[in-house]
Amino acid sequence: MVRIGVVGSGFMAETHVSAYRSIDGVEVSAVASPNTAAEFVAEQGLAADTYASATELLDEADVDAVDVCTPTPTHRPVVEAAAERGVDVFCEKPIAGSLADARAIDDAAADAGITLMVGHVLRFFPQYERARAVVEDGGIGDPGVARAQRRSPFPSWGHGNWYADRERSGGVLVDLAIHDIDFLRWVVGDVDRVFARRSVWDEGEHAHLTMRFANGAVGHVDASWGLPESQELGQSLELAGTDGLVEFDGDDAPVTTRTAEGTAVSSPVERGGYQRELAAFVESLRTGSEPPVTARDAIDTLRVSLAASRSAAEGRPVDPAEVDA
Repeated sequence: MVRIGVVGSGFMAETHVSAYRSIDGVEVSAVASPNTAAEFVAEQGLAADTYASATELLDEADVDAVDVCTPTPTHRPVVEAAAERGVDVFCEKPIAGSLADARAIDDAAADAGITLMVGHVLRFFPQYERARAVVEDGGIGDPGVARAQRRSPFPSWGHGNWYADRERSGGVLVDLAIHDIDFLRWVVGDVDRVFARRSVWDEGEHAHLTMRFANGAVGHVDASWGLPESQELGQSLELAGTDGLVEFDGDDAPVTTRTAEGTAVSSPVERGGYQRELAAFVESLRTGSEPPVTARDAIDTLRVSLAASRSAAEGRPVDPAEVDA
């Protein structure tokens, strides 16, 4: 049995607990949260011990790994505390809010020899995985243009409304667009220039990002915290190449590939990107293999997100290599 300690009691903690229920041989045996751990355990129907802090959980609970579902600025101290105790870690994205903190997390995990995986979940959703497979198999030729869109209501469910504090959350480019930035980097390759614009209001934000990839391809990402609260997250993807394109629009939409040979439609019936992501983490714990999303992957993606944020602030194109802190 793999025993997981969840740090946090918000929306992502709920999502992860639900995912762990579908993984054989795994149990959430401990939960840490300053004021709501007991309430969370009761609501989720868990037989788990509760703690007021991550360090208390790490010192007293018998766990094989901790799953960090807390606000971004807390990731570094929690991961460092786990590393000091030799406990493996799954850490939600972004790995940190700055490259300095991200590097410190990577160093702590490497020095302790623990497994550390970062939650860039798009890599595990069937539609995105299928789209990447089409590109990898040469189905659209050489990628030339990529378009991704991600729109949601403002995440007002964050504890203490911490998303509204852009110094803590990084805003829509670092917290939301980072999903698509990571996926496009994974599919198309390294990014050597970004240009972004954004509009910010009290509890909302919309941004558009253009990325130039090292291989000459161009990527466009729209990310928004501007939908009404009554609406749900929406997402879409289009990858166009020299021989065709692959696309989908919506969570349950089929993946369509259009080439000179005709149109092919694939309807992935398998869902549950979070279940697949956390199952991959558990598998890395069991086998001792490198997790599929490493700290280095997360740092490289964070650098592009921070470059986009700098571009939006300064009104100029930014080379991600300029971002070094």
